Amino acid sequence: MSLELNKLTHQVEDLGKALADRATEFEQRLPAAKAVLDAIGTADDALRHKVVIAKNFRWAGAIPTEEPVNAAFSLPPHPPRVNVIAGDGSQIHPDRHGIALYYLINVGSIVFRHGLADAPVVRSQPQVFYEEADLYEEDGGLIPSAMIDVQRDIAELGELARLAGEEAKAAPTVALLDNGLLLYITLQTPNQRLIDESLRDYLAQLDRLKASGAAVAGVVDRPRAAGVIRLLRLAEMDEGEIGEDTLRSLGPFQHMSDGMLFNFLRPGERSALFLNASPANIDRYGPRGHAIYFFYLNAGRPGKDALLRIEVPEWIAHDKDKLDLVHAAIVEQCRVPDGFPYVLMRAHELAVVTMSERRDLDQMVVGAMIRRGLSPHISQKAQGKAWTGAEKRRFRK
Repeated sequence: MSLELNKLTHQVEDLGKALADRATEFEQRLPAAKAVLDAIGTADDALRHKVVIAKNFRWAGAIPTEEPVNAAFSLPPHPPRVNVIAGDGSQIHPDRHGIALYYLINVGSIVFRHGLADAPVVRSQPQVFYEEADLYEEDGGLIPSAMIDVQRDIAELGELARLAGEEAKAAPTVALLDNGLLLYITLQTPNQRLIDESLRDYLAQLDRLKASGAAVAGVVDRPRAAGVIRLLRLAEMDEGEIGEDTLRSLGPFQHMSDGMLFNFLRPGERSALFLNASPANIDRYGPRGHAIYFFYLNAGRPGKDALLRIEVPEWIAHDKDKLDLVHAAIVEQCRVPDGFPYVLMRAHELAVVTMSERRDLDQMVVGAMIRRGLSPHISQKAQGKAWTGAEKRRFRK
Protein backbone atom coordinates (compact mmCIF):
# COMPACT_ATOMS: atom_id res chain seq x y z
CA MET A 1 0.00 0.00 0.00
CA SER A 2 1.70 3.22 -1.17
CA LEU A 3 -0.82 5.63 0.37
CA GLU A 4 -0.64 5.25 4.16
CA LEU A 5 -4.02 6.63 5.15
CA ASN A 6 -3.24 6.43 8.86
CA LYS A 7 -0.70 9.23 8.36
CA LEU A 8 -3.44 11.49 7.02
CA THR A 9 -5.92 11.15 9.90
CA HIS A 10 -5.15 14.48 11.56
CA GLN A 11 -4.85 16.34 8.27
CA VAL A 12 -8.22 15.05 7.08
CA GLU A 13 -9.82 16.06 10.37
CA ASP A 14 -8.34 19.53 9.95
CA LEU A 15 -9.67 19.59 6.38
CA GLY A 16 -13.19 18.83 7.63
CA LYS A 17 -12.97 21.60 10.23
CA ALA A 18 -11.68 24.09 7.64
CA LEU A 19 -14.57 23.26 5.31
CA ALA A 20 -17.12 23.72 8.09
CA ASP A 21 -15.54 27.03 9.16
CA ARG A 22 -15.51 28.24 5.57
CA ALA A 23 -19.18 27.34 5.09
CA THR A 24 -20.10 29.26 8.23
CA GLU A 25 -18.08 32.26 7.06
CA PHE A 26 -19.78 32.28 3.66
CA GLU A 27 -23.20 32.00 5.29
CA GLN A 28 -22.42 35.05 7.40
CA ARG A 29 -21.26 37.09 4.37
CA LEU A 30 -24.08 36.04 2.05
CA PRO A 31 -26.76 38.52 3.29
CA ALA A 32 -24.50 41.46 2.41
CA ALA A 33 -23.98 40.09 -1.10
CA LYS A 34 -27.71 39.57 -1.60
CA ALA A 35 -28.38 43.09 -0.34
CA VAL A 36 -26.14 44.47 -3.11
CA LEU A 37 -27.91 42.26 -5.69
CA ASP A 38 -31.29 43.61 -4.53
CA ALA A 39 -29.98 47.19 -4.53
CA ILE A 40 -28.94 46.86 -8.17
CA GLY A 41 -32.34 45.55 -9.27
CA THR A 42 -32.55 46.66 -12.89
CA ALA A 43 -29.13 48.02 -13.78
CA ASP A 44 -29.05 51.81 -14.16
CA ASP A 45 -26.89 53.98 -16.40
CA ALA A 46 -24.32 54.52 -13.65
CA LEU A 47 -23.64 50.80 -13.28
CA ARG A 48 -23.55 50.29 -17.05
CA HIS A 49 -20.95 53.05 -17.32
CA LYS A 50 -18.85 51.29 -14.67
CA VAL A 51 -19.06 48.12 -16.75
CA VAL A 52 -17.75 50.02 -19.79
CA ILE A 53 -14.79 51.29 -17.75
CA ALA A 54 -14.09 47.83 -16.27
CA LYS A 55 -14.05 46.22 -19.72
CA ASN A 56 -11.03 48.37 -20.57
CA PHE A 57 -9.13 46.35 -17.94
CA ARG A 58 -10.21 42.96 -19.39
CA TRP A 59 -12.74 42.51 -16.60
CA ALA A 60 -14.34 39.06 -16.67
CA GLY A 61 -17.55 39.75 -14.81
CA ALA A 62 -21.23 39.51 -15.72
CA ILE A 63 -22.90 42.27 -17.72
CA PRO A 64 -26.54 42.79 -16.71
CA THR A 65 -29.30 42.69 -19.32
CA GLU A 66 -32.70 44.38 -19.16
CA GLU A 67 -33.89 41.75 -16.69
CA PRO A 68 -33.65 42.65 -12.97
CA VAL A 69 -30.52 40.94 -11.64
CA ASN A 70 -32.37 39.71 -8.53
CA ALA A 71 -35.34 38.27 -10.43
CA ALA A 72 -36.54 34.67 -10.38
CA PHE A 73 -38.40 33.48 -13.49
CA SER A 74 -40.94 30.68 -13.15
CA LEU A 75 -40.81 27.44 -15.11
CA PRO A 76 -42.51 27.83 -18.52
CA PRO A 77 -44.87 25.10 -19.77
CA HIS A 78 -43.20 22.20 -21.51
CA PRO A 79 -44.42 21.68 -25.11
CA PRO A 80 -46.15 18.38 -25.91
CA ARG A 81 -43.61 17.70 -28.70
CA VAL A 82 -39.94 18.60 -28.60
CA ASN A 83 -36.75 16.89 -29.69
CA VAL A 84 -33.87 17.04 -27.22
CA ILE A 85 -30.46 16.09 -28.55
CA ALA A 86 -27.17 15.92 -26.68
CA GLY A 87 -23.54 15.30 -27.52
CA ASP A 88 -20.48 14.58 -25.44
CA GLY A 89 -16.94 13.54 -26.25
CA SER A 90 -13.86 11.88 -24.80
CA GLN A 91 -10.31 11.45 -25.98
CA ILE A 92 -7.14 9.40 -25.63
CA HIS A 93 -4.08 11.64 -25.75
CA PRO A 94 -0.87 10.49 -27.46
CA ASP A 95 1.37 8.39 -25.21
CA ARG A 96 5.03 8.52 -26.20
CA HIS A 97 5.66 5.53 -23.92
CA GLY A 98 2.91 3.45 -25.51
CA ILE A 99 2.74 0.89 -28.29
CA ALA A 100 2.30 3.51 -31.02
CA LEU A 101 1.84 7.24 -31.29
CA TYR A 102 -1.79 8.14 -31.99
CA TYR A 103 -4.76 9.82 -30.40
CA LEU A 104 -8.47 9.12 -30.45
CA ILE A 105 -11.61 11.23 -30.22
CA ASN A 106 -14.95 9.58 -29.51
CA VAL A 107 -18.25 11.48 -29.68
CA GLY A 108 -21.47 10.08 -28.27
CA SER A 109 -24.89 11.49 -29.11
CA ILE A 110 -28.55 10.87 -28.36
CA VAL A 111 -31.85 12.03 -29.82
CA PHE A 112 -34.79 12.03 -27.39
CA ARG A 113 -38.13 12.67 -29.11
CA HIS A 114 -40.38 13.85 -26.30
CA GLY A 115 -44.04 13.25 -27.04
CA LEU A 116 -43.48 10.21 -29.26
CA ALA A 117 -43.30 6.54 -28.33
CA ASP A 118 -39.97 6.18 -30.16
CA ALA A 119 -36.99 4.89 -28.22
CA PRO A 120 -34.08 7.36 -28.02
CA VAL A 121 -31.65 7.11 -30.94
CA VAL A 122 -28.05 6.74 -29.79
CA ARG A 123 -24.74 6.83 -31.67
CA SER A 124 -21.05 6.93 -31.01
CA GLN A 125 -18.44 7.95 -33.56
CA PRO A 126 -14.78 7.19 -32.80
CA GLN A 127 -11.86 8.42 -34.92
CA VAL A 128 -8.14 7.62 -34.64
CA PHE A 129 -5.52 10.21 -35.66
CA TYR A 130 -2.05 8.90 -36.55
CA GLU A 131 -0.68 10.78 -39.56
CA GLU A 132 2.33 13.03 -38.99
CA ALA A 133 0.21 16.05 -39.93
CA ASP A 134 -2.16 15.08 -37.08
CA LEU A 135 0.52 14.40 -34.47
CA TYR A 136 3.07 17.17 -34.91
CA GLU A 137 3.08 20.95 -34.96
CA GLU A 138 4.99 23.04 -37.48
CA ASP A 139 8.01 23.25 -35.16
CA GLY A 140 8.16 19.45 -34.92
CA GLY A 141 6.76 19.25 -31.40
CA LEU A 142 4.03 16.81 -30.44
CA ILE A 143 0.50 18.20 -30.66
CA PRO A 144 -0.48 19.73 -27.28
CA SER A 145 -3.25 18.14 -25.26
CA ALA A 146 -5.17 21.42 -25.39
CA MET A 147 -5.45 21.14 -29.17
CA ILE A 148 -6.86 17.62 -28.96
CA ASP A 149 -9.37 18.80 -26.37
CA VAL A 150 -10.44 21.60 -28.72
CA GLN A 151 -10.84 19.13 -31.60
CA ARG A 152 -13.09 17.09 -29.31
CA ASP A 153 -15.17 20.19 -28.46
CA ILE A 154 -15.53 21.06 -32.15
CA ALA A 155 -16.50 17.46 -32.96
CA GLU A 156 -19.16 17.52 -30.23
CA LEU A 157 -20.65 20.73 -31.57
CA GLY A 158 -20.43 19.41 -35.13
CA GLU A 159 -22.40 16.31 -34.19
CA LEU A 160 -25.08 18.48 -32.55
CA ALA A 161 -25.24 20.63 -35.69
CA ARG A 162 -25.67 17.52 -37.86
CA LEU A 163 -28.47 16.16 -35.69
CA ALA A 164 -30.15 19.55 -35.32
CA GLY A 165 -30.26 19.91 -39.11
CA GLU A 166 -32.31 16.71 -39.24
CA GLU A 167 -34.45 16.90 -36.09
CA ALA A 168 -35.45 20.60 -36.17
CA LYS A 169 -37.38 19.94 -39.41
CA ALA A 170 -39.85 17.74 -37.51
CA ALA A 171 -40.35 19.54 -34.19
CA PRO A 172 -38.92 22.25 -31.93
CA THR A 173 -35.43 21.05 -30.99
CA VAL A 174 -33.08 21.70 -28.10
CA ALA A 175 -29.39 20.81 -28.44
CA LEU A 176 -27.40 20.38 -25.21
CA LEU A 177 -23.68 20.22 -24.44
CA ASP A 178 -22.15 19.07 -21.17
CA ASN A 179 -20.04 22.19 -20.64
CA GLY A 180 -20.04 25.91 -21.24
CA LEU A 181 -20.14 27.28 -24.78
CA LEU A 182 -16.92 29.29 -24.63
CA LEU A 183 -13.70 27.66 -25.79
CA TYR A 184 -11.07 28.37 -23.16
CA ILE A 185 -8.11 27.56 -25.40
CA THR A 186 -7.10 31.23 -25.13
CA LEU A 187 -6.15 30.48 -21.52
CA GLN A 188 -4.28 27.28 -22.38
CA THR A 189 -1.90 28.28 -25.16
CA PRO A 190 -0.16 31.45 -26.40
CA ASN A 191 -0.26 30.06 -29.97
CA GLN A 192 -2.36 32.67 -31.79
CA ARG A 193 -2.59 30.59 -34.98
CA LEU A 194 -4.01 27.70 -32.99
CA ILE A 195 -6.50 29.98 -31.27
CA ASP A 196 -7.62 31.54 -34.56
CA GLU A 197 -8.07 28.20 -36.35
CA SER A 198 -9.93 26.64 -33.42
CA LEU A 199 -12.31 29.54 -33.01
CA ARG A 200 -12.94 29.66 -36.78
CA ASP A 201 -14.00 26.00 -36.83
CA TYR A 202 -15.98 26.24 -33.60
CA LEU A 203 -17.90 29.34 -34.65
CA ALA A 204 -18.67 27.68 -37.98
CA GLN A 205 -20.50 24.93 -36.08
CA LEU A 206 -22.46 27.56 -34.13
CA ASP A 207 -23.40 29.06 -37.50
CA ARG A 208 -24.79 25.67 -38.56
CA LEU A 209 -26.75 25.32 -35.32
CA LYS A 210 -28.24 28.77 -35.69
CA ALA A 211 -29.24 28.02 -39.29
CA SER A 212 -30.96 24.79 -38.20
CA GLY A 213 -33.42 26.68 -36.00
CA ALA A 214 -32.57 24.55 -32.95
CA ALA A 215 -32.08 26.08 -29.51
CA VAL A 216 -28.58 25.30 -28.23
CA ALA A 217 -27.38 25.47 -24.62
CA GLY A 218 -24.36 24.46 -22.58
CA VAL A 219 -25.01 22.93 -19.15
CA VAL A 220 -22.51 23.34 -16.29
CA ASP A 221 -23.07 21.29 -13.14
CA ARG A 222 -21.78 22.56 -9.78
CA PRO A 223 -20.80 25.93 -11.25
CA ARG A 224 -17.92 27.74 -9.56
CA ALA A 225 -18.00 30.91 -11.68
CA ALA A 226 -18.13 34.27 -9.92
CA GLY A 227 -19.07 36.66 -12.73
CA VAL A 228 -22.13 38.05 -10.92
CA ILE A 229 -20.12 38.32 -7.69
CA ARG A 230 -17.64 40.47 -9.65
CA LEU A 231 -20.56 42.62 -10.78
CA LEU A 232 -21.54 43.16 -7.12
CA ARG A 233 -18.00 44.24 -6.31
CA LEU A 234 -18.02 46.64 -9.27
CA ALA A 235 -21.36 48.12 -8.17
CA GLU A 236 -19.86 49.00 -4.77
CA MET A 237 -16.92 50.89 -6.30
CA ASP A 238 -16.74 54.55 -7.22
CA GLU A 239 -15.75 55.12 -10.83
CA GLY A 240 -12.40 56.55 -9.74
CA GLU A 241 -11.56 53.33 -7.90
CA ILE A 242 -11.92 51.09 -10.93
CA GLY A 243 -8.58 49.72 -12.07
CA GLU A 244 -6.71 46.51 -12.78
CA ASP A 245 -5.67 45.95 -9.16
CA THR A 246 -9.03 46.79 -7.59
CA LEU A 247 -10.94 44.64 -10.06
CA ARG A 248 -8.69 41.68 -9.27
CA SER A 249 -9.89 41.65 -5.67
CA LEU A 250 -13.45 40.73 -4.72
CA GLY A 251 -13.16 42.51 -1.39
CA PRO A 252 -15.85 41.35 1.06
CA PHE A 253 -17.05 38.81 -1.53
CA GLN A 254 -13.68 37.06 -1.88
CA HIS A 255 -13.94 33.33 -2.76
CA MET A 256 -17.74 33.49 -3.03
CA SER A 257 -19.43 32.02 -6.11
CA ASP A 258 -22.55 32.87 -8.08
CA GLY A 259 -24.02 29.55 -6.99
CA MET A 260 -24.10 30.76 -3.38
CA LEU A 261 -25.76 33.99 -4.43
CA PHE A 262 -28.60 32.34 -6.37
CA ASN A 263 -29.56 29.78 -3.75
CA PHE A 264 -32.87 31.67 -3.42
CA LEU A 265 -34.11 30.09 -6.67
CA ARG A 266 -36.87 27.55 -6.10
CA PRO A 267 -37.06 24.31 -8.10
CA GLY A 268 -37.82 25.12 -11.75
CA GLU A 269 -36.91 28.81 -11.49
CA ARG A 270 -34.14 30.55 -13.43
CA SER A 271 -32.20 33.70 -12.65
CA ALA A 272 -31.85 36.76 -14.83
CA LEU A 273 -29.79 36.57 -18.00
CA PHE A 274 -26.27 38.00 -17.99
CA LEU A 275 -23.76 38.59 -20.77
CA ASN A 276 -20.37 36.99 -20.17
CA ALA A 277 -17.86 39.87 -20.12
CA SER A 278 -14.89 37.66 -21.01
CA PRO A 279 -12.76 39.52 -23.58
CA ALA A 280 -12.79 36.44 -25.82
CA ASN A 281 -16.59 36.50 -25.77
CA ILE A 282 -16.87 40.20 -26.51
CA ASP A 283 -14.06 40.36 -29.10
CA ARG A 284 -14.42 37.03 -30.94
CA TYR A 285 -17.91 35.60 -30.43
CA GLY A 286 -19.82 38.90 -30.40
CA PRO A 287 -18.82 40.10 -33.90
CA ARG A 288 -19.98 36.74 -35.32
CA GLY A 289 -23.39 37.05 -33.65
CA HIS A 290 -22.69 34.32 -31.07
CA ALA A 291 -21.99 36.30 -27.88
CA ILE A 292 -22.56 33.97 -24.93
CA TYR A 293 -25.11 34.76 -22.23
CA PHE A 294 -25.85 32.71 -19.12
CA PHE A 295 -28.36 32.22 -16.34
CA TYR A 296 -28.64 30.01 -13.29
CA LEU A 297 -31.34 27.36 -13.05
CA ASN A 298 -32.58 25.32 -10.12
CA ALA A 299 -33.25 22.02 -11.91
CA GLY A 300 -33.94 20.12 -8.69
CA ARG A 301 -37.10 19.31 -6.79
CA PRO A 302 -38.54 20.35 -3.41
CA GLY A 303 -36.13 19.17 -0.75
CA LYS A 304 -33.24 18.71 -3.18
CA ASP A 305 -31.98 21.76 -5.02
CA ALA A 306 -29.73 21.32 -8.07
CA LEU A 307 -28.24 24.54 -9.38
CA LEU A 308 -26.97 24.56 -12.97
CA ARG A 309 -25.33 27.30 -15.00
CA ILE A 310 -26.89 27.43 -18.47
CA GLU A 311 -25.04 29.16 -21.31
CA VAL A 312 -26.79 30.22 -24.53
CA PRO A 313 -25.73 32.22 -27.60
CA GLU A 314 -27.26 35.64 -28.16
CA TRP A 315 -29.74 34.36 -30.76
CA ILE A 316 -31.32 32.26 -28.01
CA ALA A 317 -31.00 34.93 -25.29
CA HIS A 318 -32.86 37.42 -27.52
CA ASP A 319 -35.62 34.97 -28.52
CA LYS A 320 -38.02 34.53 -25.60
CA ASP A 321 -39.74 31.48 -27.08
CA LYS A 322 -36.46 29.62 -27.60
CA LEU A 323 -35.16 30.71 -24.19
CA ASP A 324 -38.33 29.38 -22.56
CA LEU A 325 -37.95 26.14 -24.56
CA VAL A 326 -34.39 25.67 -23.25
CA HIS A 327 -35.58 26.41 -19.70
CA ALA A 328 -38.51 23.97 -19.83
CA ALA A 329 -36.67 21.19 -21.67
CA ILE A 330 -33.71 21.12 -19.29
CA VAL A 331 -35.92 20.96 -16.20
CA GLU A 332 -37.97 18.15 -17.77
CA GLN A 333 -34.81 16.23 -18.66
CA CYS A 334 -33.60 16.57 -15.07
CA ARG A 335 -36.65 14.97 -13.47
CA VAL A 336 -35.55 11.33 -13.69
CA PRO A 337 -31.80 11.76 -12.96
CA ASP A 338 -32.77 14.17 -10.16
CA GLY A 339 -30.91 17.31 -11.11
CA PHE A 340 -28.95 16.76 -14.34
CA PRO A 341 -30.27 16.21 -17.88
CA TYR A 342 -30.78 12.55 -18.78
CA VAL A 343 -29.64 13.06 -22.37
CA LEU A 344 -26.28 14.43 -21.22
CA MET A 345 -25.73 11.52 -18.85
CA ARG A 346 -26.49 9.10 -21.68
CA ALA A 347 -24.27 10.95 -24.18
CA HIS A 348 -21.40 10.78 -21.68
CA GLU A 349 -21.94 7.06 -21.26
CA LEU A 350 -21.72 6.62 -25.03
CA ALA A 351 -18.61 8.78 -25.35
CA VAL A 352 -16.42 7.65 -22.48
CA VAL A 353 -13.54 5.28 -23.28
CA THR A 354 -12.89 2.84 -20.45
CA MET A 355 -9.48 1.46 -19.47
CA SER A 356 -10.58 -1.95 -20.75
CA GLU A 357 -11.51 -0.45 -24.13
CA ARG A 358 -8.18 1.37 -24.25
CA ARG A 359 -6.36 -1.94 -23.72
CA ASP A 360 -8.47 -3.59 -26.43
CA LEU A 361 -7.63 -0.77 -28.85
CA ASP A 362 -3.93 -1.16 -28.09
CA GLN A 363 -4.21 -4.87 -28.84
CA MET A 364 -5.80 -4.05 -32.19
CA VAL A 365 -2.88 -1.71 -32.92
CA VAL A 366 -0.41 -4.44 -31.92
CA GLY A 367 -2.09 -6.89 -34.30
CA ALA A 368 -2.02 -4.41 -37.18
CA MET A 369 1.69 -3.71 -36.59
CA ILE A 370 2.64 -7.39 -36.39
CA ARG A 371 0.81 -8.15 -39.63
CA ARG A 372 3.07 -5.59 -41.32
CA GLY A 373 6.30 -7.01 -39.94
CA LEU A 374 6.76 -4.57 -37.04
CA SER A 375 7.71 -5.51 -33.46
CA PRO A 376 5.63 -3.31 -31.15
CA HIS A 377 6.73 -2.65 -27.57
CA ILE A 378 6.14 -0.05 -24.89
CA SER A 379 8.92 1.98 -23.26
CA GLN A 380 10.90 0.56 -20.34
CA LYS A 381 9.33 3.21 -18.10
CA ALA A 382 5.84 2.08 -19.06
CA GLN A 383 6.86 -1.55 -18.64
CA GLY A 384 8.14 -0.83 -15.15
CA LYS A 385 4.89 0.85 -14.20
CA ALA A 386 2.95 -2.10 -15.57
CA TRP A 387 5.05 -4.54 -13.49
CA THR A 388 4.70 -2.59 -10.25
CA GLY A 389 1.00 -2.01 -10.87
CA ALA A 390 0.42 -5.72 -11.50
CA GLU A 391 2.32 -6.56 -8.31
CA LYS A 392 0.19 -4.19 -6.26
CA ARG A 393 -2.98 -5.67 -7.71
CA ARG A 394 -1.76 -9.20 -6.95
CA PHE A 395 -1.05 -8.42 -3.33
CA ARG A 396 -4.39 -6.69 -2.80
CA LYS A 397 -6.31 -9.86 -3.56
